[in-house]
Amino acid sequence: MGKAEGPSVVFKVVAAFLLPLMVFIAALAASEKILAKTINSKEVQTALSFLLALSVTFVCIFVLKAINRQLSKDK
Repeated sequence: MGKAEGPSVVFKVVAAFLLPLMVFIAALAASEKILAKTINSKEVQTALSFLLALSVTFVCIFVLKAINRQLSKDK
């Protein structure tokens, strides 16, 4: 099991799974904090925070895909 040949996939795993998850959590926390000062309704604040965090995460995924395509094109 410990003698697998080939390049390490650790960076790809982190970029594909952990980075978008961390971006979502950070964006959710930041948008909650920002919207807490401007919106009084907790339900609206939660929904907007979720949508903002989701959109930031999608942008992150698209950027990662574009970088991956560019790197694979250069090889």
